[in-house]
Amino acid sequence: MSFFKKLAASAGIGAAKVDTILEKNAYYPGQEVMGTVHVKGGKVAQDIRYINVKIETQYVIVKDDEERRKYANIFTLRVTDSFTIQPGEKHEFPFSFILPIDTPMTIGKVEIAVMTDLDIQGGIDKSDYDRIFVEAHPWVKNVLEATSNLGFHLNEADCEQAPYFQRRLPFVQEFEFIPTSDYYRYMLDELELIFLIDEGGLDIVFEVDRRARGLRGWLEEMYNDGEQLVRYRFSPSDLENVEVLEGMLEEIIDQYAE
Repeated sequence: MSFFKKLAASAGIGAAKVDTILEKNAYYPGQEVMGTVHVKGGKVAQDIRYINVKIETQYVIVKDDEERRKYANIFTLRVTDSFTIQPGEKHEFPFSFILPIDTPMTIGKVEIAVMTDLDIQGGIDKSDYDRIFVEAHPWVKNVLEATSNLGFHLNEADCEQAPYFQRRLPFVQEFEFIPTSDYYRYMLDELELIFLIDEGGLDIVFEVDRRARGLRGWLEEMYNDGEQLVRYRFSPSDLENVEVLEGMLEEIIDQYAE
């Protein structure tokens, strides 16, 4: 009977189970994530090689005008190394880590999940998948508020492959806005922002898509000259005051929208 139990467990039947319980399900980048991994033994003793907790998301890759989504690992924590779990035995492993500052926010099509990997020696690995809500970093939150105050509505947001930025992650999160004020509706079709954040401040990449006006504007759009791509650095003091940000953003947008 023991042989058949081991055989079944190696195929994932009656094997150890894993369940991760988080302290809460909403965070912002730079905040501490705390939780506990619960492991319960199956019908036979099993050797566990390790338990990893990962932060994962998906991003878009565009190739030959076709889009596909790919998983990306944002962060990995080794919760425990090897141990043996007996039948019906229970283990709890508390953990904590700082959510990386470049974790994208969950908005639009973007989803973030905590994935727990229980690596079983000689058997099928077990996993647990928990979605979390990632709010905007306080700096990014202020920029989004300032952009809204200027007369722009956030229309879409997604993570897209962007190796040319040479960041830690293979993608950036792009925010697409449409103008809602008469002033900007006349000048722009849309505004796209990319936030490149680090501990010392925030780089914002602006893509200003100017509206075609007359023959010259039509020709610019034909040759894709209607788009302006610029990058500006904002210090922590710039990012703490929404009114200050409004003035800075307005000056930049107006400069490239005309």
